[in-house]
Amino acid sequence: MKVAVTFPIPEPAKTLLSDLFDCRFWESEVPIPSDTLAEWLSEVEGVLTTLTCPLDEASLSGASHLKVISTVSVGVDHIDVDFAKSQNIMIGHTPGVLTDSTADLAIGLMLAVGRRLAEGDALVREGAWSDGWKPNLLLGTDLSKSTVGLVGMGPIGQAVAKRLAGFGCRVIAWNRTHRDVPGVEFMDLNTLLSSADIVSLHTALTDETRELITRERLSLMKDQAILINTARGAIIDEVALVDELASGRLRAGLDVYNEEPLPADSVFHSLPGCVLLPHVGSATQRTRQAMFELALRNLVSGMRGETLPAAL
Repeated sequence: MKVAVTFPIPEPAKTLLSDLFDCRFWESEVPIPSDTLAEWLSEVEGVLTTLTCPLDEASLSGASHLKVISTVSVGVDHIDVDFAKSQNIMIGHTPGVLTDSTADLAIGLMLAVGRRLAEGDALVREGAWSDGWKPNLLLGTDLSKSTVGLVGMGPIGQAVAKRLAGFGCRVIAWNRTHRDVPGVEFMDLNTLLSSADIVSLHTALTDETRELITRERLSLMKDQAILINTARGAIIDEVALVDELASGRLRAGLDVYNEEPLPADSVFHSLPGCVLLPHVGSATQRTRQAMFELALRNLVSGMRGETLPAAL
């Protein structure tokens, strides 16, 4: 049985897979070209992939032998799920194991933006901190006792809510389906946006949530409110967000973007009041290992025709 791996993986994992299957490994950090991907998919029963490799109808249409797609990610917006399922291809992902690390990062971004941590670090490193303590130096805003609006209350949103309780925050939330979460007030999205000091996005990217945060909805947010995104960049109208940040009316902490990696000439680099991270929500050693191990279990199970441990 043949397996394609579309991104570089550690040597121990390569050895494990090679002992089980006839494998083709993409070794470069540059994403696998679409024509190479299509060629490989036409020959294999399984593919181990991640969000940097789009698996759309065009790439899957020739994958006549493919039995299982295993992605090292929770989100599956890089996969044409409907088409894959129409071809009886099983899909495995990695939910649960990155909940805590992503929730931690969301809290970290709230603190980093509110307390201007990146600006402070740059001030010291550039040797520009020359006058000692000042009462008005880098004044920020508190996370403690603020009103935080969570958009999406799946496992990550709920984990963020638990952490916010320790800061004495009022936690308000919106979710596409009804939920009851202790200590959280649910409301419609527009009311949430107009009420929150901080808005944090934790919903999956779907046709329904693409550009959910429109220009009109951004305009509802309070002056100097903070928008946190550790979900997917396409949930926000980025052009509208750029305008709000450039004017100084809103602030933001972003870990994800419409285009990744963020282009070197992106206007985001020059905008005030925002902290930019390179999609590292799950980037801890423990979490990445757990994600990879679950993805491997999904792949092996699918190749054997067994139920996937974490099937979509």
